[in-house]
Amino acid sequence: MLYRVLPILVLGLTAALMAAAIEFLPETLYFPVVEYSTPENIQIGLFKNGELDQSSCEQAAGKAAIAIRANCPACKVVDHCFRGLDAERRKTLSREPLSTPSVRMQGGKLTMTLSAGDPQLALGVCLQTERQTASQPVDQRLRCFPAFAPR
Repeated sequence: MLYRVLPILVLGLTAALMAAAIEFLPETLYFPVVEYSTPENIQIGLFKNGELDQSSCEQAAGKAAIAIRANCPACKVVDHCFRGLDAERRKTLSREPLSTPSVRMQGGKLTMTLSAGDPQLALGVCLQTERQTASQPVDQRLRCFPAFAPR
């Protein structure tokens, strides 16, 4: 009898542990986020996967901010490290559709959100970003997702 119940018990315990890890692990990570706006009034949010410690997070966010400033000196750039993410930022890193165009790297290592007063302008920037990375290795290419598109 025990041999029949044991696999079900193991499966149940595994599912419970996975659910707990999904729920609580993100709260233990530090997430680098860089938000910037261009002179053309395009707002861009750059989200990276979580880091184990705050120092690594600050380094990742700082490197991204330096690269953005080097390519766009007129941009207003703010970098952050968040311990855990609120629901909106968790959604940005998930595969759920977003209300704005977004760009993602394979495996979700990097996600960018784009918004502008003219939604077509934000979509155009998204598509251009995808085109610019088309010659990169597959794991470094960015893919554009229009607003409300499955990701």
